[in-house]
Amino acid sequence: MKKVTAIGIKEEGKPFRVVNTKVFRADLDSLPKGKYQIIAEKYKRKASPPQFRYLYGLVYPLSMIALNDAGYEFVNIDQVDAFWKSMFCLKEVLNRETGEIMKIPMSKSEFMTIDEMTYCDAIRNYCSEYLNAEIPDPDPNWKSNKNRINGNTREN
Repeated sequence: MKKVTAIGIKEEGKPFRVVNTKVFRADLDSLPKGKYQIIAEKYKRKASPPQFRYLYGLVYPLSMIALNDAGYEFVNIDQVDAFWKSMFCLKEVLNRETGEIMKIPMSKSEFMTIDEMTYCDAIRNYCSEYLNAEIPDPDPNWKSNKNRINGNTREN
């Protein structure tokens, strides 16, 4: 059975409204017979593709160079990804049988926008403090720079 979701908006002094009510209603009506629970929770944005491009295109490669200069022997970005996730991206999972709390790496697909920013900052700070390597901030003007570069290449 598919999960039915919708985005709603609550504005000051106005009633709660569902965005695209007809589609949401149709999805609800298509559910099989039974009892259902509807929960409204604060909407949080997932990490964006530009954030992941920054992570995989700049943070991971520069941190891999810094780690290898410090004596590590990473050969690809997947190894660097696993290393950083084991340091800064652990979530606790309870084993109900034994009561043991295990720490496992969180999937980056679960990241909210703020989680991704915090994760990148933790890596950048570690590189700065312990590996003597500076990883630059993301370029806030990347869209205009991309358009400028694309415009220049089309002219040439």
